[in-house]
Amino acid sequence: MSLYIIIAIIAYLLFAINGVADKFLLTKVVRQPAVYAFYIGVGSMMAIFLAPFGMHMLYGIRLYIALTAGFVFTYALYFFYSAIQQTSISRVLPIEGGLVPTFTFILAFITQTEILTSNQIIATVLLVIGAVLISLKKSDGKWTPKALYNATMAAFLFALSFILTKYTYEQTNFISGLVWTRLGLGIGALVMLIPQTVRRDILSAPREASKHHIFLFYGGHLTGTLGSYLQQYAIAIGSVVIVNAMQGVQFVFILLAGVLLSKYFPKILKEEISGLILSQKILAIVLISFGLIILAI
Repeated sequence: MSLYIIIAIIAYLLFAINGVADKFLLTKVVRQPAVYAFYIGVGSMMAIFLAPFGMHMLYGIRLYIALTAGFVFTYALYFFYSAIQQTSISRVLPIEGGLVPTFTFILAFITQTEILTSNQIIATVLLVIGAVLISLKKSDGKWTPKALYNATMAAFLFALSFILTKYTYEQTNFISGLVWTRLGLGIGALVMLIPQTVRRDILSAPREASKHHIFLFYGGHLTGTLGSYLQQYAIAIGSVVIVNAMQGVQFVFILLAGVLLSKYFPKILKEEISGLILSQKILAIVLISFGLIILAI
């Protein structure tokens, strides 16, 4: 199995841990999407401490694309969290699991960022279908035009960010690409401070959170940041389309966490397990497994 696939699997395991924390925080603590996107964006600027390990200056169009990749990602987060608040995370995840890799594939084809072999295309399709199936379940919320728009916009911006990031890694080394794109996230976060109402929500959020919630936020954010760095490295050395298509692996880990937490902490994450749902999840895991096996071969 290729090294970048193994790295991506580890990244999605960390994303799954971060996702459990996010699910609790978004429903109980941080209720404004801009607040969550802001602190993730600002926290991403910590990547500057990696600069001594090989960061190079970028100029002209290369610098613009690197910063834009990060800037766009910040607003992808904003649209993603907005969609979750307007409907439910169980409705948004299947959309993201299907549309992000689809948009990534289309943009990669248009820009000729990479060309997949027939086996890689088959594996990608299996991984995407598996991701949609494993995240699809009965939802409490309902779709509204605005929620659907936000979910679709988030998927497109995530895909665009990944394509621009892949281009950046092809123009420079990994450390340089990581630092410059993360600085772009920080710039996107700082722009959110311009509207007065949003700025008030962002600056008041730390005072309103309890110590327990702050620990959960930073602990989850640290896990998510490590996962993000590993995902970025997998994109840098492998296929951006395939890495995005592997989101189903994250949902497998979330499913396993849900089964365990449902028994002991049902208020944090509850996973319904009935005969039909179990069959759906098993089919999804089989499809994801076949996709990974094809890539390994």
